Amino acid sequence: NLQNPNDIGSVLVPSPEINRILKGMGHSGSRIWVVDNHHRVLAQSGSIHHADGVWADGLKEEPATTWWQRFEQDYLHPLYYKILTRPENEFIDTLHDVAAMQGTHIASALNGKPASSWRLTPDNKAVILSAAYPIWIQDKVIGAVIAEETTNGVRTLRNKSLEKLFNVILAVMLVGTVTLFFFASRISSRIRRLRDNAEQAIDAQGRITGKITYADSNDEIGDLSRSFANIVSRLSGYTDYLENMSSRLSHELRTPVAVVRSSLENLQMQPQSELSQKYLDRASEGVERLGKIITTMSEATRLEQSIQNAEAEEFDLTKVITGCMQGYQITYGESLFTLSLDKEPLNVSGAPEFIAQLLDKLINNALEFKTPQSTISVSLTKQDQHAVLTISNQGPLLPDGLVEHIFDSMVSVRSQQHQQQPHLGLGLYIVRLICDYHHGKVLAENLDDGTGVVFTVELPIK
Repeated sequence: NLQNPNDIGSVLVPSPEINRILKGMGHSGSRIWVVDNHHRVLAQSGSIHHADGVWADGLKEEPATTWWQRFEQDYLHPLYYKILTRPENEFIDTLHDVAAMQGTHIASALNGKPASSWRLTPDNKAVILSAAYPIWIQDKVIGAVIAEETTNGVRTLRNKSLEKLFNVILAVMLVGTVTLFFFASRISSRIRRLRDNAEQAIDAQGRITGKITYADSNDEIGDLSRSFANIVSRLSGYTDYLENMSSRLSHELRTPVAVVRSSLENLQMQPQSELSQKYLDRASEGVERLGKIITTMSEATRLEQSIQNAEAEEFDLTKVITGCMQGYQITYGESLFTLSLDKEPLNVSGAPEFIAQLLDKLINNALEFKTPQSTISVSLTKQDQHAVLTISNQGPLLPDGLVEHIFDSMVSVRSQQHQQQPHLGLGLYIVRLICDYHHGKVLAENLDDGTGVVFTVELPIK
């Protein structure tokens, strides 16, 4: 039996009225305690584990309803949270169910001074902020209210703000990338268009065949296109002058050459000493050489004019080549040529007299360059839809760097021992003109064994 009432303990029963008041004040942001002035817990509301630490509903996760929200949750958030850290909701809370609470902030509140304190959970996963405020009745503190919340709300707010910031950065980067791509594409397309115009204005042989359409824009590319157009225009005038120079020279030189020739003929009709006759013979030889040069220049000019005015007709290429080669065999001897001509008719659209002239230039070229006692091989075959004519001879090889330009005007690779006749480099130029007229192509190559040169002409078959 206990005789002294002070030895009897006390039983603390939470007040229903206080619980109702706390439930009315409770929210998802924090946990609230009410203690008396003996630090005993009178009531509790809320759970610190499920508290987001923010007194607002703006952080509640809502289900994705739009395509952007679904894209953000499925793709952007996993990327963002490789850098960001999510708040931990699972942590150890030693005060989740206690009958009495201790702390300097509670002691200060029971003394009438509000106070707060920070504490770290035992597992170091969360930081909890506790704020205590005194309860006054008639100027007497009878208890305190303690509100607790974690820093998860602040971290969540930070993550939300960084998510929006990252979204803005991605949007700016996307807009900037698209803008730069569009700008770069526009510049590159204008440069490609200028390149195509420049390439179309000049053919494979370097002749000016068109004009560059310049742009009216005031930027650097527009200025470059205008400069190109001006350059091509001036080059076109200069190349026209060069191309017509042979016809002008031949026309202008015919009269003085005729005067010199007639004067020499008149002098030869007079009695001359042996020394004077020698000089007259040299002068006559020079005049004849000059006449051949004029004839060659006139031939190229006449051929260009003839090609421009010629009308294409269908003819048998095999028959033309066979007839021409029979004439060469009669003139130079059958043993000089090795023939391999296809007997099948090869119908080609063009002018047979031009083909004969082409063959004449190539045969003369082979005769001048071939080595003594060697033969000239001539073959005509059909490959796919093309007639292929090849003329090869043993002799000096083509020099490096001139293979692609050997068919240009005024280009010759003859050495001094091959200059017995005047040459202006127009023979193979005429060959190329004739091939272009027949929509074909001509190619000069060194033989694989390094003993000579082969010329290949390809013409399309009708």
